[in-house]
Amino acid sequence: MKTIEKRLEDEQKFHNEIFETNKRTKEVGRFYSINDAIVKAYDDFIFENPKGKVFLEYGCGMAKGGRSIRLAKLGAKVHGIDISNYAIDFLNKEADEEGLDIDYQVMNAEEMSFEDNYFDIIYGTGILHHLDLKKAFESIAKKLKKQGSAIFIEPLGHNLLINGFRNKTPDIRTEDEHPLLMPDFKLAKDYFKKVDVQYFYLTTLGVPFLFKKNQPKLLINFCNGVDRVIFTLLPFLRRHAWQVVVKFSDPV
Repeated sequence: MKTIEKRLEDEQKFHNEIFETNKRTKEVGRFYSINDAIVKAYDDFIFENPKGKVFLEYGCGMAKGGRSIRLAKLGAKVHGIDISNYAIDFLNKEADEEGLDIDYQVMNAEEMSFEDNYFDIIYGTGILHHLDLKKAFESIAKKLKKQGSAIFIEPLGHNLLINGFRNKTPDIRTEDEHPLLMPDFKLAKDYFKKVDVQYFYLTTLGVPFLFKKNQPKLLINFCNGVDRVIFTLLPFLRRHAWQVVVKFSDPV
């Protein structure tokens, strides 16, 4: 068993390399080109009346012109944390260039040092499945205001075909990551009174396999519609989705 320190060290080293080389985007970027539907659901929540609210981007990465920049320009108070010092250095420089007061810090997401009951909204993409969920859920619940919410885009780990692809691409993953499973949402209910999950992408995943470039938007939209019908009429298939938007509210 790895120590906590070793796991965090490995995660930092991996993500520094990924951000410096952009390797992950080069190898699997075509799959994320179908992500408009899930990103819209995520952004609609985050950008609803942000002025005056306190936000935390949990695992902020280093996307230029990202959500933290946009939120700060809309009048929100914004913080961002990441395990990668390379990413945090990049984002601090960007904030300075934009003349924005954004607090970016290298921080362990499982043991955040912010004051309790501080954030209105905590958000992140592809971060929870790298963490010890008990520690992460506890830390998030403590740092949220009583009426606050946390929202995440995360991968699921039930689909055998998707897991087979993951097994064939170990160089763009850490050995400690663990796509979420249904029991993980049950665990979250120990820390939040409300846990809402939206499921995305089943048939839609065929599009980037058929079209490595220039995926047809009409086909993606059609498959998204098929997936919505499948997940509504056949709820037992939800676990085989590729990704979810999960929202945690009313911290215990």
